[in-house]
Amino acid sequence: MKKTKLLAIFFVFGLLLTGCDSKSLSCTKEEEIEAGKTKEVQLITFNNNKIKSYEATMSVTLKDEYKDYADTLVKSLEKPFKDYTKKDGLEYKTKVDNNIISVTLSGKYDKMSDDVKHSLGIYDNFSFDKVKSSLEDDGYNCK
Repeated sequence: MKKTKLLAIFFVFGLLLTGCDSKSLSCTKEEEIEAGKTKEVQLITFNNNKIKSYEATMSVTLKDEYKDYADTLVKSLEKPFKDYTKKDGLEYKTKVDNNIISVTLSGKYDKMSDDVKHSLGIYDNFSFDKVKSSLEDDGYNCK
């Protein structure tokens, strides 16, 4: 009887640690472009097979001859997201480090406005498998 109670306690404790049905999806896509190399990483967390949070980072590593265009490229990468604010549930950050430019978008799904959800293509709060399949169809490598 003591063993059964002890196993039950460990089982409940294990469920608490794992967050029940919580999963993360990490998808990466890299491409060579004229100005250098791009890398996109999307990290999406799910709870009970529904999107909980979203983070996407795009970085561009510029070739030396394109370093002078870094500011212009940052502005063009920011342009689609400048109008979104915390009230829309989406935050973005840009970073320039030598010849590497990064833009990161992030937000909690339940805090995002419908416009943000539509622009990110996640309005319908798709399941883990559907999101993974869609990203892989777009050329991402998902884990």
